[in-house]
Amino acid sequence: MPAALMSRALPGEWLPAAAAASVALVLFTVPWMLPLAGSVITFASPLPLALAYLARGKGTGRKALILAAVAALALSMAAGPPGGSYYLVYFLVMAAALGELGVMGLSPSWVVGSAAAAAMAASVLVLLAGSLAYEVGPWTLWKTQWQGEMAAMVQAYRTMDLEPETLRQLEEGLAAVGRIVLRLAPGILAAVSLVVAWLNFLAARRIGRRLSPQADGAPLNLYRTPERLVWLLIAGGGFMALGEGWLFWLGANLVLVMGVLYFFQGLAVVDFWLRRKNAPILLRTAVYLTVALEIYVAGLLAATGLFDMWLNLRRLGQAKPSGSEE
Repeated sequence: MPAALMSRALPGEWLPAAAAASVALVLFTVPWMLPLAGSVITFASPLPLALAYLARGKGTGRKALILAAVAALALSMAAGPPGGSYYLVYFLVMAAALGELGVMGLSPSWVVGSAAAAAMAASVLVLLAGSLAYEVGPWTLWKTQWQGEMAAMVQAYRTMDLEPETLRQLEEGLAAVGRIVLRLAPGILAAVSLVVAWLNFLAARRIGRRLSPQADGAPLNLYRTPERLVWLLIAGGGFMALGEGWLFWLGANLVLVMGVLYFFQGLAVVDFWLRRKNAPILLRTAVYLTVALEIYVAGLLAATGLFDMWLNLRRLGQAKPSGSEE
């Protein structure tokens, strides 16, 4: 390529990549500035990188990923905490999987599932590497890291000038939650990874289709959990009903993960019929907000997804599919 053409091409390749990397870096570092709200906001870290792939192609996406990785790794090393590297790898691997697989024309369920699995695998590898480096067991390292995060959360509450009794109740509640989280760690990691990958993919698709027609794809409201996976749910329920100790918690982890998959299917059923009946956008928004804010509604959707396996609530194969998932 002649030098003149290369000089004109570089800004078009690197400027969007740098912008995506910068936004991802800001989202990654939000928890350092907002300990409570930032812990939720930072889950959007893969979004700008995945969007760079969907809207501008693999070249821009890969450049954005490299820039974000270099900048975030340098910042994490300067800050020092090992946990920073753990989350950095998790989000970068998820963003890479969402981006690379998202532009390959694979089904949304494969993209989301593979991105969640890749991020989980990267997290486990980082945990194993950390346990070797610090010469402690992986479980001990995870427990130490989680307890450190809980302590940071308690300290954040202490800065709010709460009443002593209220603060004591919060500390006791967090301690109880911490014990449950440690036992449900594998299931929580899988469930959170699926939800985070799904939300980032959904947002990237919605924003990306406005920036580039290449970002469009198959509707998400046709999603169905593979029927044979229902045996994992049955096994999990059996372990919880009949088992004790580690067997009970194994079942709880299985039920948690399968509950997320059937929640996705239940939400797809609701979205399918809302769109098929041409429900106004305000009604659809109200339904989605209710799902996000009310855990009982989420449980009801998971049950709906489970029954859809046998009742075919969307009449798939009998009715024309909805043309949009969002």
